[in-house]
Amino acid sequence: MKARSSVTGRYAGPISRTLGAAADVGFVVATYTLGAALVAFLARVLIHADLEEVAGVPATLVLLIWGALYLMVATAVSGRSVGQALVGLKVVDRDGGVVRGSQAVLRVLLLPVSALFAIGLLPILLRRDHRALHDLVARTAVVYDWGDRPAELPAPLSAYLGQRGEVDTEQVDVR
Repeated sequence: MKARSSVTGRYAGPISRTLGAAADVGFVVATYTLGAALVAFLARVLIHADLEEVAGVPATLVLLIWGALYLMVATAVSGRSVGQALVGLKVVDRDGGVVRGSQAVLRVLLLPVSALFAIGLLPILLRRDHRALHDLVARTAVVYDWGDRPAELPAPLSAYLGQRGEVDTEQVDVR
């Protein structure tokens, strides 16, 4: 069996961070849209109010607050959001430990400042540890975290690779 090195614990690069952020934006917009539709429906049915006129600045503020709360809670509770989990990322303390709630809040509050004209995101490209401005101030880092666990390949694929002598047909260790 060929030895495979683990990426778990290594600093996440700009592409995976961008993919995770894009998935998070999609998740926030989708859940906001569903929530807004549910609230509009309930208001129409229960109190005969039409919320179609509530748009613009109030709707945008609610969307931004929902997105910030989503990121704060997800980061504080599990160290990752849905988008980050999909691409195997986790936010950790700069020393690799668990992120404290105060770090999660600070990180999310500084995210708009970091994204302003993308100046605060440049360190992701320029620094070896790929930490953005909001990561530097909050003393956090984004790392790959797939969990160090063995994975079993699907039977036909593992049988084929086993016949070629490329892998052990029992299990492949993804570390």
